[in-house]
Amino acid sequence: MNSGAFSVGLNVLGTRLVSNDAYSKQKFQVARNLSVRTNLVEVSLLTEIRPFSRSAGFNRFYVYSGLGGIYYKPMSKLNDEWYDLRKGGTEGQYLENGPGPYSEIDIIIPYGLGYKFRLAKSTSLLLDLGFRKTFTDYLDDVSTVYADPAQLNAAQPDIPVSQLADKSDIPNTNGYQRGNPLKNDSYIIIGLKFEYILGGKSGDGCYYNRNPPKTRSTRINQRKMFTR
Repeated sequence: MNSGAFSVGLNVLGTRLVSNDAYSKQKFQVARNLSVRTNLVEVSLLTEIRPFSRSAGFNRFYVYSGLGGIYYKPMSKLNDEWYDLRKGGTEGQYLENGPGPYSEIDIIIPYGLGYKFRLAKSTSLLLDLGFRKTFTDYLDDVSTVYADPAQLNAAQPDIPVSQLADKSDIPNTNGYQRGNPLKNDSYIIIGLKFEYILGGKSGDGCYYNRNPPKTRSTRINQRKMFTR
């Protein structure tokens, strides 16, 4: 829905986040040797603002923010088989005194900026840079400390939990730091999008796809030019 320099829209996104300690520049992470792929579905309500809507050349620059939610599922591969890490409880979530499984649903705050290159009256090419602030530290299933491997296997005998939790060459001691619980996870999305505008007179139904409105001084000068 567009109104002047503002618009509000519903955004639905499906993506996959991938991380592998082997490509890290930090020695601690390389030694940790964990890897994960997280399938993620995001639904958000976004408000878009075009702060320079009356400036030629900049009228298609936009910023946006909003509120949304995600469903995410971190998984890891072991012996050519993929395992659901949340069900495994790699940090002792299913132990007798454990905290229980973390939620697979979380709230996010999306925000970003971009530019819309006009192709025709009803079509644009968008270059978009989006940031997502989350309130979970488990997008990659890594947050706190290593749990006792024997207890992990006893709690989930059908899943090789201890091997999924610790893939380092030298097994880590129970209670040794595995992640950083003081900092929640986040992710960035870079998008190149094609946009088609529905509705509007002559297919020009969106404010930013029109030429910038003329100022009062411009209209006066034009009238003077035609009356000479």
